[in-house]
Amino acid sequence: MKTGLFDKNGTEIKVGDITRLVLDDGEIRFFDVKFKTVKRIVKSHPDFDDEYAAVNITGVVFCWEGYDLFPCVDENGISDVSKMEIVS
Repeated sequence: MKTGLFDKNGTEIKVGDITRLVLDDGEIRFFDVKFKTVKRIVKSHPDFDDEYAAVNITGVVFCWEGYDLFPCVDENGISDVSKMEIVS
């Protein structure tokens, strides 16, 4: 399944791929790319009664050491995904 996301080499990342990300401190992490539903607790809109709400988010998830992670962006708006490389 295509994800619409591309690695640092411009190759489209697909569900089932393994990607590698080298962090700024040199640590290397490998991710298993999956499509799944993940439950999260998110901060609610200020006008809502409850400060936080449980939500289910369905989409492309990068699984690492038991964590289901969504792509983050750095202070320059650059996604982690664009720093990854498909390794298998």
